[in-house]
Amino acid sequence: MRHLTVCLLPALLWSVGCGRADDPPAGDTSAGADSPVVISGDFTPSTTPCPAGATYALGDTSDWATMIEEGKRAVLRAGPAIIDTVDVLFGVHPVGRDSLVFLPVLAYEVDSAEAAMMSAPAAWPADHVLCTPDGRRPLSELVPHFNSGFSSPSVIDSAVHYWGMKPQNDQGRYRLYAMRYAPREGRLDSLFLREESPATDYRFHYGPPFAQDGAIVFDGGEARAEIDRQSWRVLRVEPRTAASANRPAPAP
Repeated sequence: MRHLTVCLLPALLWSVGCGRADDPPAGDTSAGADSPVVISGDFTPSTTPCPAGATYALGDTSDWATMIEEGKRAVLRAGPAIIDTVDVLFGVHPVGRDSLVFLPVLAYEVDSAEAAMMSAPAAWPADHVLCTPDGRRPLSELVPHFNSGFSSPSVIDSAVHYWGMKPQNDQGRYRLYAMRYAPREGRLDSLFLREESPATDYRFHYGPPFAQDGAIVFDGGEARAEIDRQSWRVLRVEPRTAASANRPAPAP
C-alpha cells in the first residue's frame, strides 16, 4: 500500500496557509447571494495557478446545466485575479500550503433546440484539479483510479476521500476501492471493496464518502461499507437500503 490535505473553506473569503495541524472543521463552501452577474462561462480549461499567500473569494453565482444534470457555479478569485469558475456543490478546499482542490465548470456550445430544453446556460463540471503556485493538475493524473464523473470525492479530516474505479473490461465492469488521499502527509490509502457494473450516467450513483460514528462510510452502488478511519480496514459491509439507494444528490 502506497501512502501519498485538506480543510474545507468555512466562508467565502479566506487565506490559504493550510499547513497546520489545527485545521478548521468542515464548513459550508457554498456561495451565497451576490451580484446578479451573468456568467457566459469559459470554453477552455483555465491554466491560472493559485498564487502563494493569496486571499481567495467566491462570488458571481449562476446556474449551469447539461441535458442530464444541473448545478450552480461561482467565480473563484485571488484578489482581483480570476482563478476559475468552479462548481459550488463540491466547493473549494485548501490542500496543504498554498494549494487548492476544486472542480472547474466549462461552458459548451449547443444549438437553439437543445438550449430550449435546458434549465440554465450549457456548461459541465470538468475534472477535479489540484491548483498550486506552480500550476495545476487533474486529480486523475495524481492519484490512481480517480474518475471525476463517478468517484464522488469529499474532504474529511483534511484528506480527499473518493471511490476508486478500476475498469476490468469494455463491458463497464469495475473494481471498486475505498481511497484516501492526504497530500500534506504524503499518503495514499487504498482498500478493495468489490466489483460492480454500474449501468448509469448518474454522477452520485456512488455517494460522496462521509464520516459517521468514528468510521468513513462509502454508501453507493450495491452496498454500504464502513471503513475504520485509523487502520483503513473494513468494519462492516451490508446491502444498501431502499432509502439510501433512492437518495437524491447532495444539496449545496
